[in-house]
Amino acid sequence: MTSQPDDKTIAMDQNSDNRLDLPRIDMQQLLNLLIVAETGSFRKAGTYLDIGQSAVSRRVQRLEDVLGVSLFERRSSGARLTPVGMRFAEKVRKTLHDLGEAIEVAQSGAVARNGVLRLGLLEVFSHGPLRTVIERFLTEYADVDFDFVESNRSALLTLLSHRRIDVVYAAGIPTVDIGDGLLLANEAIFLAVPSNHHWAGQERLDWAEIEAATFIVSAREPGPAIHDYIVRRTSRLGQAANVRRVRFGRQGIMNLVGLGLGVSLVADHWRDVAYRNVTFIPVGDENERVPFSLTWRPENDNPALRRFISLARIEAKKDGVPS
Repeated sequence: MTSQPDDKTIAMDQNSDNRLDLPRIDMQQLLNLLIVAETGSFRKAGTYLDIGQSAVSRRVQRLEDVLGVSLFERRSSGARLTPVGMRFAEKVRKTLHDLGEAIEVAQSGAVARNGVLRLGLLEVFSHGPLRTVIERFLTEYADVDFDFVESNRSALLTLLSHRRIDVVYAAGIPTVDIGDGLLLANEAIFLAVPSNHHWAGQERLDWAEIEAATFIVSAREPGPAIHDYIVRRTSRLGQAANVRRVRFGRQGIMNLVGLGLGVSLVADHWRDVAYRNVTFIPVGDENERVPFSLTWRPENDNPALRRFISLARIEAKKDGVPS
């Protein structure tokens, strides 16, 4: 709203057939109006605004010319709102207050504040790049509510498609058929073994050493993916994998490992929790890694999601993960 204040123009289109004519008014004129009303004086308003009394008077006069009414009774003792001016000033004050709130909401959204970010996981994590991203996000955007959903892959992708969650973190590389994606980490693989087993004293295990072991995996996610990985690795050695599926989560499986009932594969971000009589030993060659990715829907315009992905990209680059 910057053209000549006494021009009248079409300021808003409600639709193609119904137009609302509004006078184009400078915002500064409205602010000057309120300050004169509050101070009761053009001189005091000029002092407050650090401009001359005449400049304040001219701005108010131009506003009165646009509206076609007198807003103030000008007296030697000061300026007093007319009845019309009183009603107009009340409306202006409310409008500017509402506008200020609208601007604050928009800016809050732009910096991901006062929002919600919903992250879907196959399993909880204890450390790693994802935790680093979350910790930084919570520090920089403390006003955002962070919600976590733990479920199987199919359920999480369904929730993602219906915008019930914003982003999913799971093993695998990003695939374009699901949505936008970011490869966040390539994590080393560890074998959870009983601490009193002779394998616990080794610096690294190779697959030939453990091909005859009893592997314990969950019947729930991400157990099936771990099962398939074990089968692929042991099949190269001509050995049929001995895999025992149980309806336990990670903690239950680690308890079985600690009891000496088998071993289990874990990714790096799952091993930062101490379990009784369980030791984690790297397995395979040093370049053997499992990819973990973030997936989100491209049409999701949640500002909190955009900020989260920006931080995730920084972390991925820091860890040397290709985009």
